[in-house]
Amino acid sequence: MIGLIDCNNFYVSCERAFRPDLDGAPVGVRSNNDGCVIARSNELKALGVEMGTPAFQMKQLLRQRRIELLSSNYELYGDMSSRVQQVLEEFSAGVEPYSIDEMFVRFDGFAPEQMHVHAQELFTKVRRFTHIPVSVGTAPTRTLAKLANRVAKKLPLYGGVCVMRPGTEECETLLKQVALGDVWGVGRRLVERLALLGLHSAWDLGQADPKQIRRRFSVTLERTCLELKGIPCIEMNDPGEARQRIMTSRSFGRLTDNHQQIHQAIRQFAQRSVLTSCVRRTA
Repeated sequence: MIGLIDCNNFYVSCERAFRPDLDGAPVGVRSNNDGCVIARSNELKALGVEMGTPAFQMKQLLRQRRIELLSSNYELYGDMSSRVQQVLEEFSAGVEPYSIDEMFVRFDGFAPEQMHVHAQELFTKVRRFTHIPVSVGTAPTRTLAKLANRVAKKLPLYGGVCVMRPGTEECETLLKQVALGDVWGVGRRLVERLALLGLHSAWDLGQADPKQIRRRFSVTLERTCLELKGIPCIEMNDPGEARQRIMTSRSFGRLTDNHQQIHQAIRQFAQRSVLTSCVRRTA
């Protein structure tokens, strides 16, 4: 089994770890020149503040003391990421940082019936030792682990922990609720092409013929198809192996031609890539 541990609202959570007075308050973290919001607490999201919102547009909320905006502290975030990794290494068979706030872990040697208990233990220990709230998703493959983590984070019923077991009715129900665009590695153009074949959900892709998917699309999508079936095809990277590249891949929630937002996004993602690289090197 493979787990994905995702730190919730990571930059904000790092700040709250040393500022308990911010708990429950709408909090945002600004870019390195304080130009726009690059991280939001759930309370700030509830006020309708979107990622990349320019700080000057929130002056009224600041004057009314309805929100709190902080300057970014990337040295702190890198240090807190390392602390989370140290906790995971102590209670798992191996850790691979995927980004500064996401890490894959191995659960070799744990019996299936132990998985939920162990995942819940990781969930509790990371919060206790680092004060960083996380979501934990576990499954036989990395693609399913990503989806399990999404379920753990989005559905309160799971309490932050989801163990996804292929072949169960629960897994089938969850995969049918996940749109193809929310599957790891499936972009918008692929979604459109897959829709022409009648494939609209993670379940649909998982039930497709892998050989046909490879023939029509690529070996990469074939692997995704197999992983959705519960067949591991994507290996964890060796932490000791030098990486050929570091990439941070995100997209805007909607189309934009705002050059300031695009510029801020490029700066933010470059910083995230550098921090991820530093975390990997110190692992």
